[in-house]
Amino acid sequence: MVTFYCKKSCRTCQRARKWLEEKGVAYRFVDYIKEPPSLELVRRILAEYGDGALRRRHPKAKELRGQGPEVLARAIAADPNLLIRPILVFDDGSYAVGFDPEYWERLFAA
Repeated sequence: MVTFYCKKSCRTCQRARKWLEEKGVAYRFVDYIKEPPSLELVRRILAEYGDGALRRRHPKAKELRGQGPEVLARAIAADPNLLIRPILVFDDGSYAVGFDPEYWERLFAA
């Protein structure tokens, strides 16, 4: 089973959730505003994506661009809306961020 971190009101998350349901993927829904991903996971995502892990549409994202990972991690801990969504976390600890149906097709086919 995959853990699906998203925000209920986010249209991208709604499309991603519909995709999971249409594909018959078992998942555990987590509203990441009420239960944010662990700081460890946030740090792993930041290590891979840098400030690309920030939602471009968030008003604070522009001012945080170019900041170090610890500054970003603290900002995300204070406001989880800064973090790109959705986030899938698999039982083995691997993860995927953002919704890309073609990538998800390959991911779940493996």
